[in-house]
Amino acid sequence: MRSQRLDSLVMEVKRKGIHLSGLSVPAAIILFGKVATAGFVALALLVALFLERRRLSGKIRLPSVRDHEADRVAGYIYYISGALLTVLLFPPQVAIAAMLMLSLGDAASGIIGSVVRGSAVRTGIMEGQSWRPKPLPVVAGTFAVCLLVGYAAYLLEGNFFSGPELLSFPVYLVGAATATFADAVPLSFRGRVIDDNFTIPVLSGSAMFFASLLWV
Repeated sequence: MRSQRLDSLVMEVKRKGIHLSGLSVPAAIILFGKVATAGFVALALLVALFLERRRLSGKIRLPSVRDHEADRVAGYIYYISGALLTVLLFPPQVAIAAMLMLSLGDAASGIIGSVVRGSAVRTGIMEGQSWRPKPLPVVAGTFAVCLLVGYAAYLLEGNFFSGPELLSFPVYLVGAATATFADAVPLSFRGRVIDDNFTIPVLSGSAMFFASLLWV
């Protein structure tokens, strides 16, 4: 059992290493701006859709795909789609924070969840298990990382933005809580579980955007 958990941890660390490539989106927003970043992400999505079509047809194999994604659209498609929508919909500072919470918060969730029993709640629902949120240690770890991300963004935002573009700390706190909720609670639409790679940035970005209208 211990060996299985160690193997699961090692595999999850490898997957989340790829997952951290999403940090390129905040970096691109800072370096090149919103419009150029949207173009880069859109191009990445087109390439990913081409690869995914070939994977699902059995023509290629991708090492980062989970076993339960063998016959369905893989998480990286939802990741890039969520990133593109986040960049397009929200102001740059909100999009940056939302993508950081996805990249780092979800990475923490996956790594902690790989050694905490009962963490694969979305996979469980797909396999017919009853609905449940992720275990408390996973939720607490995800929130801690997202809160640290929000606090760091709050401290550093003055280096990249000014005036009305600056967000108050409560805005980032709301974003951290929403990102944690999106990761921990399996949301569904028309009976299908929505991938958290999509819901984390979109929901946390939406929450921060509306919170910013209240706290300036």
